[in-house]
Amino acid sequence: MRTKIIIIGFLLFAYRLSLADTLTVMQYNLMYYDKEYSDCNATNNNVDAKDGYLRTILNHVKPDILSVNEVNDAIASVERIKTNTLNYGGETRYKRANFSGSFLVNMIYYNSEKLELKSQDAIATSPRETNVYKFYLKTSGLVNGDTIFLYHFVTHLKAGSYESDAQQRAVAANSIMSYISTKNIKGNVILSGDMNLYSASEGAFVAFTTPVGSNNFRFYDPLNAVGSWHSNYSYRYVHTQSTRTVASEGCFSTGGLDDRFDFILSSSDILAGTSGIKFYSYKTLGQDGNRYNSSITSPTNTSIPTDVANALYGMSDHLPVVMKVTYSSAPTQVNTEKNQVSILYNNPVYNTLNVQILENTSIKAINVYNLLGNCILSLFPESNSQKVDVDISNAPTGVLLVEVRLNDGRKKTIKVLKQ
Repeated sequence: MRTKIIIIGFLLFAYRLSLADTLTVMQYNLMYYDKEYSDCNATNNNVDAKDGYLRTILNHVKPDILSVNEVNDAIASVERIKTNTLNYGGETRYKRANFSGSFLVNMIYYNSEKLELKSQDAIATSPRETNVYKFYLKTSGLVNGDTIFLYHFVTHLKAGSYESDAQQRAVAANSIMSYISTKNIKGNVILSGDMNLYSASEGAFVAFTTPVGSNNFRFYDPLNAVGSWHSNYSYRYVHTQSTRTVASEGCFSTGGLDDRFDFILSSSDILAGTSGIKFYSYKTLGQDGNRYNSSITSPTNTSIPTDVANALYGMSDHLPVVMKVTYSSAPTQVNTEKNQVSILYNNPVYNTLNVQILENTSIKAINVYNLLGNCILSLFPESNSQKVDVDISNAPTGVLLVEVRLNDGRKKTIKVLKQ
């Protein structure tokens, strides 16, 4: 009987997902796009070649929102990305925000069939401004003035491993959080960008994840992969920089993939799905865990098509990160059940499942089942634990169902992919 219940529950989850609309959000540092500076020139960072690489990558991902860093500070350059890579070959649905910034700018592009840009603003962070975009989704309720809003912050924090660099990143992060507090921003909020962070103990990451304002707003890492990322083999699945080990013509950073510089951070509303948009998945494109101190193409990368791997190698010394979310076409029907449980967890899972409760309760027990309904692991954490790490290294690969029981009597079953 238990087997049937679990399998039926899994099928219902898949059915609900098929009824929901999906947004694919992609964040990418384009590495001096259309900009000749220092050792980056028209030979080793040719913009025509980059357009071809980017088209290949975008055709594979098909993002609904594309946020980018390191674009030449010219309207023609930000427009070129739209016309030469997104709206290419007869495509017309992609729009962009208004140009803003100087030297190396951020930009955001979006699928106008699903979203529209309501407003934009900029925060005076250093060395580059942080851009703020407010979207509304084109849901079925829009004709009646009912929709779902999404804030998207795009930033590019100071590079460098010196303490002064980390301090400058922290100042910028605090400015962003102050803006959010002052503007009383809440609900569906994303912060993406090349943040140049070496560990979660840095002041910038602490600022992003510390509650501010009357709403106690903070950001979360959707993967819950919080730690010291730099040159740490344990975080090889989330490293985003560098795509090369040796560069023959300069420009590209080298040394292989050993840093997690690129992020998409999220509000709790998105993770829990309480404001119409719900987190579904997050990945570093092309990162299969076999890249530590190696390039995106060597050893052979079977997680993506060969042409995409080659395009990632040629395009930038960063890898893009991709997050998928679902949203209801009828926002007034968002699940508001009293027994709804807000949980943050990493998915896919490699060796450790990180489970965190996003509300005022604690975890009583965690039971892990295979799809046959067999309980393969049970864990009973210490009292008042809101965050638990579960070692599933001995669990079989594939889909697992994880039952999280809370001390207030509620429970929730989540689906994870063990790799």
